[in-house]
Amino acid sequence: MNSLAQKDFKLKGYYVARNVIHKSLIKKTQKNILESIKSCSKDLGVSEKDYLSAVSRWLSPSPITSAVSNAVLEHISQATQSLLDETSQLSKFNVICKNDQCRGAIPYHQDISYSPENPYQVSAWLALQDVPEDAGPLEVIPGSHKEPIKQAVDFWSPEYEPDSTLKNRALKLPLSAGDVVFFDSSLWHGSSENLARISRYAIVTRWVTQVWLPPQFIPRIQPRYFGMWTSGELTQQILSHGAYLLFQSQEKDFLRLLELWIDKLQQISLPFSIDLTSAIESLTRIRILHLAYLKHKGGDATGNLYKNLWKSFLSPLKNYVEIFEQKCEAL
Repeated sequence: MNSLAQKDFKLKGYYVARNVIHKSLIKKTQKNILESIKSCSKDLGVSEKDYLSAVSRWLSPSPITSAVSNAVLEHISQATQSLLDETSQLSKFNVICKNDQCRGAIPYHQDISYSPENPYQVSAWLALQDVPEDAGPLEVIPGSHKEPIKQAVDFWSPEYEPDSTLKNRALKLPLSAGDVVFFDSSLWHGSSENLARISRYAIVTRWVTQVWLPPQFIPRIQPRYFGMWTSGELTQQILSHGAYLLFQSQEKDFLRLLELWIDKLQQISLPFSIDLTSAIESLTRIRILHLAYLKHKGGDATGNLYKNLWKSFLSPLKNYVEIFEQKCEAL
């Protein structure tokens, strides 16, 4: 890449490189990823639709990331080194998607805030499909990489409130398949809801150069009560406690707890009010997500699954348990 691209990247914190990957290689990569997803859904005994309603990110190494050829990674590596004008080393690699089943927005955040112990320098976001403005394209806040690094945004928390001032500064980046967006790990970015409901996949790689010095101050992560770093453990605790109180079950295994509650909610009436349909749906999706994490390194890019489970079921169950125990203590 020329010096103008490098200057543009340093000034704005991002750069869009067009047609980095040839269309034929993009199509082959798309096909390989979709075939791998089909295989993974069969592995869990669920439909592709249900699988993709729960899983929207795959970390490397996984069956999904293995579907990406070395040729694709080599093209990205060469483009990254050309932009940074230094030898670059791959730090992290994942595949993400938005589709009709999982189309939620990704709130604005700085990547570097989530890796204070192992920060990386630059992300390269490769579009595997055309991403028009209404399909939830990547959004960036130009120049924000020069601002102080803030604490990691826990947008999984039910208490999370987006910063409205950031949206007013954001720029949407519609892309064509094969385009790559490079952005500084300190740049504020996110994406809106996929209103078009079309499938759009992306390969996201993270890079560092030997000469790069991480910022001196990256705030420590401070987990919320229920959020990105605590939701899995708390979900297990609440389900376990509730199962013991209501069914005298001492089940501790997370997967079997999820299956127990899915089964019970379809058979009995609870002594507290919930949206039964939403609760069963949320538990079912968390079950798929958990299995996909164990077998395929799958994850939820939006954080909505645990948030929905909290609202539809966990919070009412937790409140009931606490009130019941308070009454017992008062006796």
